[in-house]
Amino acid sequence: MHTIEDPRGRIERLEVEIAALEESAERCGKIMLVARVGVVAGLVVLAAAILGFLRLGGLAFVLAVSAILIGIVLYGSNRSTRDGLRGDIARRREARDALIDAIGPRTVH
Repeated sequence: MHTIEDPRGRIERLEVEIAALEESAERCGKIMLVARVGVVAGLVVLAAAILGFLRLGGLAFVLAVSAILIGIVLYGSNRSTRDGLRGDIARRREARDALIDAIGPRTVH
């Protein structure tokens, strides 16, 4: 037997889901920032080596290139994830707002 869920309970669940998704999106933003720093650091080290300001050994060169590549991948994947999360947040907000409108809250003066 299927029971109809209380709109207020559904609104509360949507609020919890929205908060969790917003935290995940924020975490993606932080990872994107770290990824950008890694790319820039790798590029600075390689540019310094190319311009003769810095001598790179084999390991340092591999680390600089790795920082660039890993940073690019991390940035791209977290950006895609964050964009998907933002879409999920928007859909849940729309559902929440529709439930609130359906309840027809009264303004208290």
